[in-house]
Amino acid sequence: MKTYYECLPCFIRQAMSVLQFIDKNRKEELLREVMHALGDIDFTLSPPEMSSKMFGIIEKYTGGADLYADVKKKSNNYILALEDELRKLIVDSKNPFESALKLAVAGNLIDFGAKHDFSDEMIHSEIEKALSSEFLKEDVIFLEDEIKKARKILYLGDNTGEIVFDKLFIERLPKEKIIFAVRGKPAINDVLMEDAEMVGLTKLVPVVSNGSGIPGTVLKECSEEFRRVFDEADLIISKGQGNYETLSQLDKKIFFLLRIKCHIVALDLKRKVGDFVFNMLNEKQKDKK
Repeated sequence: MKTYYECLPCFIRQAMSVLQFIDKNRKEELLREVMHALGDIDFTLSPPEMSSKMFGIIEKYTGGADLYADVKKKSNNYILALEDELRKLIVDSKNPFESALKLAVAGNLIDFGAKHDFSDEMIHSEIEKALSSEFLKEDVIFLEDEIKKARKILYLGDNTGEIVFDKLFIERLPKEKIIFAVRGKPAINDVLMEDAEMVGLTKLVPVVSNGSGIPGTVLKECSEEFRRVFDEADLIISKGQGNYETLSQLDKKIFFLLRIKCHIVALDLKRKVGDFVFNMLNEKQKDKK
């Protein structure tokens, strides 16, 4: 997905959000450097690729510290407290695979990096919406068939908190085929290896770092080990907007699972903000379906 003009305010907002962590005498300096970098923007690149310059600048001012560590820990603990309840909803449903899939997609909306005022009411409302939503039966069957046929499946994680929903979905998958991927460096509230350990995912399946601190999967910025795992996977399950933005043009069998939170992504997908997205959306692979 390319970068749109309307993405620029979002880049600035992301930079503004870290000012609370910056020495007051350096706030203006950071903002000026970010805005100067945005002057060289290449709109043919994906938004996460473009934001990599900005995150590099922010890392210079913060020393690479995990600025949202406390928020991320709170996010994980909050959903972990609901884990047994969520698992029971899945097990007691008519189709546990489909229910776990729906919850994994719903979990993508619970973005604690952007929304700090979460509540039981909000989370349970999203869970109810997800479980009552209608996925096309043939799409669910198609994913199940592709999972059965696959030899190696790479599951790309996204946000903290959400990773607990991913864990519940992975419990319904052939775990011997799964490798879960996390970011290699702090990127807003995206999952790191310590988050996978915290929620017990490392005890369930192998977990690999992608070696990058960009909120998406920009392969040229990822580690050699991760690129090897990516190339060897014959099926990829991709969570979140950042992964969609960076991978949607690849000629690779990728199922994208996300809730649309941004009107630019909605425009690119020809959908509406708030829509559940679960499908193989990369154009070349759609032709092969």
